[in-house]
Amino acid sequence: MRVVMVTDSFKPKIGGIESVVCDLARTLAGRGYEVYVVTSSKTIRGVYVYEDGAGYITIRIRSRVLNYNGVTFNPSTGIALYKLLKTLEPDIVHGHGMYSTLSITSSLLSSKVIKTPSLLTAHSFIGRDTPKYVVKGLEMIARRADMVTAVSKAVALDLVRRLKLRRVTVTYNCLIVDEWHRREDEALELEGDPVVSSVIRFTHRKNPIALVRVAEALAREAPKAKLYIVGDGPLRRPIESRVKARGLRNVVFLGALSRSDVRRLLWTSHVFVLPSKLEAFGISALEAMASRVPVVAFRSGGIPEVVVDGVTGLLAGSDEELPRLVVELSQDQGLARRLGLNAEARARSFDCSIIANRYIQAYRMLLGERCSC
Repeated sequence: MRVVMVTDSFKPKIGGIESVVCDLARTLAGRGYEVYVVTSSKTIRGVYVYEDGAGYITIRIRSRVLNYNGVTFNPSTGIALYKLLKTLEPDIVHGHGMYSTLSITSSLLSSKVIKTPSLLTAHSFIGRDTPKYVVKGLEMIARRADMVTAVSKAVALDLVRRLKLRRVTVTYNCLIVDEWHRREDEALELEGDPVVSSVIRFTHRKNPIALVRVAEALAREAPKAKLYIVGDGPLRRPIESRVKARGLRNVVFLGALSRSDVRRLLWTSHVFVLPSKLEAFGISALEAMASRVPVVAFRSGGIPEVVVDGVTGLLAGSDEELPRLVVELSQDQGLARRLGLNAEARARSFDCSIIANRYIQAYRMLLGERCSC
């Protein structure tokens, strides 16, 4: 089976969709499927194809980046994508991201132009500030896809409510869990007792200001603890300035790190904190769990479907409760270890070997439906 995955979010960018698409493509390729990942780039000319040794082929199409939500768009991209899909003759076209112009264009082209089954996966909520005309456009596009899936029940419910879809299948994000199995000999040597970590994008949606409150609570209640924050974005400098203005010396900003360095950080960590309030799934939380690190996060969005409160981590119901729970785990490392072991076990239910099977079933069902038409 030839599977073409299409997304604007892919390496060398670092983020949840990028990680999931990469791991899923590797897993499918390892099963003997012919996998292509089609993505965009604003630095190339034409179309660029390469094999990076992961078993699948990456194809980049030149595209410009718009200011709205980081999506990419260029009128010529649709033409290039059409020609590319006609050349590849895929059995399935799998678009990743409702806000990915490349992804939703591939869905339209596959279903209505090249007559190939299409699957469209929503990796995020439809923002409350999204203009009505954009929501209407997404509704039209989603209705034309042969199948729509969501990475959590929370996202699926959002699609049903906002886009008036009758059926949305939930297929969770995945991780190659064995690659995150804690290796103490490869962990970073960091100061802090305990080491608290967080991996975020510094944007308003990710709520980084909550980490300042966490740092303040740790300084008061667990003065030996240190908070290490991975990530970059427009709010990084304002948050750094706020930390400095408040005299907090227990925070280290590490900037953007590779996935391998994030793994090494997590293997050193005792507690992981995810400050965003509306996370569709929370791949960084899953990475922490697979690394045997308990997660402290908000009880909202898709997080409760991944993190089990009191079993694999602690979930907060308010801004005040989040730093209190981080302090609680920091002061009770016996509890942190127990939750971490449970977290590692639960992470295996999201392994790509399991999630890939669900997508394969969906692919086969779509092919069967097309063959019977």
